Amino acid sequence: MIFRQFNFDGCLGYVMACEKEKTGIIIDPSHETGPFLDFVESEGITITHIIDTHTHVDHVSLAPELADVLGAKTVMNVNTPSQRAIGATVTDLFGIEKILAENARKRIDIYLDNGDKIEIGKITLTVIHTKGHTQDHICLLVQDRIFTGDTLIIGQCGRTDLPGGSSEDMFESLFGKIMPLSDDLIVYPAHDYKGNINSSLGYEKINNVCLGTKRTVEEFGRFLKGLFPPLNAQTGKLQCGLSMEPSADTGELGPLMKSMCISMESYLTSPHGETLIQPEEVLQKIKARESVFIVDVREPKELKETGFIEGAMNIPVREVAKRVSEFPGNLDTPIVVYCASGARSSHAAIYLRAYGYRNVKNLEYGIHGWTDRNYPLVKTV
Repeated sequence: MIFRQFNFDGCLGYVMACEKEKTGIIIDPSHETGPFLDFVESEGITITHIIDTHTHVDHVSLAPELADVLGAKTVMNVNTPSQRAIGATVTDLFGIEKILAENARKRIDIYLDNGDKIEIGKITLTVIHTKGHTQDHICLLVQDRIFTGDTLIIGQCGRTDLPGGSSEDMFESLFGKIMPLSDDLIVYPAHDYKGNINSSLGYEKINNVCLGTKRTVEEFGRFLKGLFPPLNAQTGKLQCGLSMEPSADTGELGPLMKSMCISMESYLTSPHGETLIQPEEVLQKIKARESVFIVDVREPKELKETGFIEGAMNIPVREVAKRVSEFPGNLDTPIVVYCASGARSSHAAIYLRAYGYRNVKNLEYGIHGWTDRNYPLVKTV
């Protein structure tokens, strides 16, 4: 996959393309066409679709302008006409109305419904309707990642007090549609104001201030009302998410997230050999009674079903950040992490490396590779 993230003062846009067929898409372009066009040209990509995840209120979409140059189709939610109708009723909200009016004039060539798919070479994107920030919001699920727009932002969610927003809809989108998805997904939002690049969904489920605490719909609405500063001209530049410093209400918005993001990007673009350990080597270390800290990051029920490697400590991947104090104090300690196949444990390894552990290895093939070799497992009663 060819992939590039663009950051314009906290507004994030993306180019993604099939490396084999060199066809691709642009997601949430804003501010300048030049960086997108330069990257597309340098990679020899043919852009087929340009997608806005929702009607933006803080910047003007450049989708039609790029589409005209690149011969692509502009794409939005099937609910965008109704969202634009809501925006047309806004007449005086410190400049939002001007941005909404300009975006309402942007043409849309293709409308997407929930569950629709877009094919770009060997890559398939699946559309998920996620109302809450706006009525026409979508998330895009593709392979190992999800583009969450302003539904899920790193450490938080998007505002729900803008035109077309609803805390009830956001609750359903987050807890009914996003939370059931795989912990392994890499999260790429449309905004970040703290220098982050991405996150993982498993990390967000535990550490995100909007997800980590169980709340009723009503409690969630009251929480969001107290989370975001009021919409008025005195709050300064409008932002679709939270940019204030951590407080008693918000907590730490990912204290190690920036380091984790950098580690994750490095992991995704580098050969994995140096971060992997083969089942044979782990078995030899166990037999030799070598000092190695082994962590099974699966859920407890999985350990009961299959058993676990002798000496392994169970810390589910969603809890690694929360329970990092249970890892060895010496950052040079050899650590082996594993899950069912190696996907979830790769995220655990990324986090631990970002935390400062210098000798973390991910078990190649996970427990599946271990059992395929008939290596011993400890069974629970």
